[in-house]
Amino acid sequence: MEPFKISLNDAVFYTTLINILLGFLFGTFPLIYGLKMKNRKYGVYGFIGSIVGGAILGVFLSYPIAAIFTWFILRKSFAKDDAEAVVVNENPVEAEIDNTENR
Repeated sequence: MEPFKISLNDAVFYTTLINILLGFLFGTFPLIYGLKMKNRKYGVYGFIGSIVGGAILGVFLSYPIAAIFTWFILRKSFAKDDAEAVVVNENPVEAEIDNTENR
């Protein structure tokens, strides 16, 4: 059995490629949540940031970026006040109250 040899340039290339793939994997979470919660901007930013962070520092940067942008998406979706004012009866009815105490 022959020893396996790899050059330094190849090792750096393969490590960077693996880290980019991990960044892609971690970046899919904010992308999916961003599309689901109708907040595409943070979803795409988290996806791209996680890939770039994976290329730079690997899991040490891609995972926190994905977690932070997922938190931004969830925070914005829960902070939205989607309550809508609805008029129940457009034609009010006159009502009289006979109060015997105030005569």
